[in-house]
Amino acid sequence: MTEEAVRPRLPYGEGRQALVEAAIRLVARDGLSKLTYRSLTAEAGVSQGSLRHHFDSLVGVLEAGLEYCLEVSHGYLHRPIESLEDIFAHLVDSMQEHPEIPAFQTEVFVGARHRDELIHLAHRHQESYRQAVRVALAQSILTPDEELVAIIIAMAEGIVYQRVVFGQAYAPVTEQEIAGSRRVMSALLRAASAPSASVAHR
Repeated sequence: MTEEAVRPRLPYGEGRQALVEAAIRLVARDGLSKLTYRSLTAEAGVSQGSLRHHFDSLVGVLEAGLEYCLEVSHGYLHRPIESLEDIFAHLVDSMQEHPEIPAFQTEVFVGARHRDELIHLAHRHQESYRQAVRVALAQSILTPDEELVAIIIAMAEGIVYQRVVFGQAYAPVTEQEIAGSRRVMSALLRAASAPSASVAHR
């Protein structure tokens, strides 16, 4: 009896979510190029008929996967923030508890460089993270500033991508980067909150 034959089938109604989570696991583990109708249905334990019932294409599965990643990630970003630096602490929690999510996102974003049908998904996904940072800024003493948003996103993405490439063994370095990022953010916040030189010298 084959592995597929003994794999338990999910009840109707759970198939869509099973496919989304299976796509995230599969792409995170094996890479975007390994995502096919056959590999996805085998990973999810559902039939190809179920896949086609829930999704018109694999791009639709990836889109749903990115939306699910946003839901999970925003759950961390929307935790209480006593200071803007807490964003990076929440980022570490997210990567430790859901390591498949940044790996999946990275694979899709890299793949978007060569697949036009994915690029709009990557842009929309990126904008959602930018908006989450704007909200965090608005909760602090600062008015949302697009340059500051760009800096925060760049630092966070750098940490995430290195963690994805080097895996759990990179965790000690990640902690150092988080600590350094918090210091940088503290300095940026102090600078942004300080009176301008022109005002100070009047």
